[in-house]
Amino acid sequence: MVLLAILGIVFAISIAALIGGILLLYKKSWAMFLSKYLISFAIGSLLGVAFLDLLPEAVELQSAGNVLVYSLLGIIVFYLGERTLLWYHHHSLEHITEHGKSHPEEEKAHPVGYLITIGDAFHNFLDGVIIAASFLVDMKLGLLTSMAVLFHELPQEIGDFAIMLHAKLSRFRVFAYNLLAQLTAVLGALLGFYYLPVFGNFEAGMLAFAAGGFIYIAATDLLPETHRERRLGKSLLQFAIWYMGQIFPE
Repeated sequence: MVLLAILGIVFAISIAALIGGILLLYKKSWAMFLSKYLISFAIGSLLGVAFLDLLPEAVELQSAGNVLVYSLLGIIVFYLGERTLLWYHHHSLEHITEHGKSHPEEEKAHPVGYLITIGDAFHNFLDGVIIAASFLVDMKLGLLTSMAVLFHELPQEIGDFAIMLHAKLSRFRVFAYNLLAQLTAVLGALLGFYYLPVFGNFEAGMLAFAAGGFIYIAATDLLPETHRERRLGKSLLQFAIWYMGQIFPE
């Protein structure tokens, strides 16, 4: 029953994320509008679940010192994964800039599109493991964690589609590669469900790790996006949506 719930949730998140990306292919203005406000909601949801649900639950299961170590590990792992992707992305763009676009043969898709797929696959795999770990601890916690994953996955997927289209991948390839990347979440969920219980007291470590990852995503990837909005009214609206995202899980 728990496994079916985990797989059902992971499939639902993957489908929703793909729909968000497909929306960009055919209704770019809608996708951009949706993404702008989903980012604010995702910030509140990620931080709310991390600080108000995952960390308190982890502290009940293990000492606060160990929980903080696992949280820091989560931040480090997410940072290193993202940093590696950004390094390759930067070097790919340098190559493009140096060679220009004057020759027809250079109009082919460049590596950044494939690097985005690899990075997304790794990220989705971790999401699957985190969702499985949360459900193994408590059904409600699993649902809250899944909701936080969903709200940050939607704008991320729209962004990934946009980058891959800019990298001159065809619409079919963009969809196919993102579909493959989403399937790694299912793999992560299955491995998490079957193998995490083998390790003693895995719950606290995984919950704290997930909290660290959520805090990193919200603070470094999503929050800076909100600073692009300069108008006071829109900024206040973003903050209101952020607050709604924070209290909605409660």
